[in-house]
Amino acid sequence: MKFLHTSDWHVGKTIRGHSRAQEHKAVFAEIISLAAEHNVDFSIVAGDLFETAAPTPESETIVYETLLQLAEIAPVIAIAGNHDNHRKLQAVTPLLDLAQITVGCQPKSAADGGVITIETASKEKAQLALLPFISQRAIVKAQSLMSQAAFQNAQTYTARLRQVIKALSSSFDAESVNILVGHCFVTGAVAGGGERPAHLIDEYGVSANDFPTSVTYAALGHLHRPQKIAGPTALHYCGSPLQLDFGEEAQTKQVNIVEASAGLPAKVEAVELKSGRQLRTLVGTFESLAEQKKDVGNEWLRIRVEEPYRVGLADDVRELFGQAAVEIQITAVEDATHQQTKRRDGRTPIQLFGDYLEEQHNADETLTKEFASLLDEIQSASAEVLQ
Repeated sequence: MKFLHTSDWHVGKTIRGHSRAQEHKAVFAEIISLAAEHNVDFSIVAGDLFETAAPTPESETIVYETLLQLAEIAPVIAIAGNHDNHRKLQAVTPLLDLAQITVGCQPKSAADGGVITIETASKEKAQLALLPFISQRAIVKAQSLMSQAAFQNAQTYTARLRQVIKALSSSFDAESVNILVGHCFVTGAVAGGGERPAHLIDEYGVSANDFPTSVTYAALGHLHRPQKIAGPTALHYCGSPLQLDFGEEAQTKQVNIVEASAGLPAKVEAVELKSGRQLRTLVGTFESLAEQKKDVGNEWLRIRVEEPYRVGLADDVRELFGQAAVEIQITAVEDATHQQTKRRDGRTPIQLFGDYLEEQHNADETLTKEFASLLDEIQSASAEVLQ
């Protein structure tokens, strides 16, 4: 059998306030095309369909239309991630079920729907264990959180998550292709750069060795960098379909097309995704940045200007690069002979402000004049009050 593995869509994610809805539509059209081209038996979405727990109507439209179009090709299995609102997803599951879309919103026992079975047209059987994201609060009792040290809670979380994985996998058999679909952090895996750091710590970690050898393929979500994790079975993060933040620039995005048979190792093909704008960081003086502009294509830009600050510098950069410049940082180069802050005794506020600007390499007379004007305004207003 053959299936497609994608994850971490994060629909609704912006880049410094700029919408990426059209990019998401484009990359989803590409993923749908790949599912059809490879004639997959089903598709897996391993969590974080949305960027926030309160997605906009536009985001919901994009996600649900994509799921429906994938389901026209073959059944779809999705789970909730840490960014998703599992209650909102649960509310629409009866409708999604009608369209061959199964969504694991909360962890359940195998008997209660935590493991589902799919039979392909060629009569092969796949068993899929669904492990949506579980918060520490959900897996560790409140009393334990209040009475135990942090490391004890971490141990408890890891132990209980190990038990959940073991329980879900216990129904796997040698006659099936056994797939674990999980949104979790495997200790030792490498983050992509756009994830929530709070959920990438040891307190939320699970060991690769906690996945049993009966698992043919673990379709993982949560980390945005595509990677295979060393372990007793095939553990794969397919990563996000777009570069979501500047920590992910230069990463190649992909989906995994997996071919599997019962009792045999899975064959995994990483298929590169070409839709969506790339993220890129430019560094240099304003003059050198102007030279670099000729090499800029259709990218989102983070620009670091390495020269002393002056009024209007950031505006000049925006005018040069337009809306593509979504983040501008001005960083003066430190001087090896940088002087220590002068003593404040006997110095006027304007002199002190001038010293500060000098230390920050922002010696712009316009700023000093504006400061002096504001100071004069404040002092005049204070004098009137005292009179």
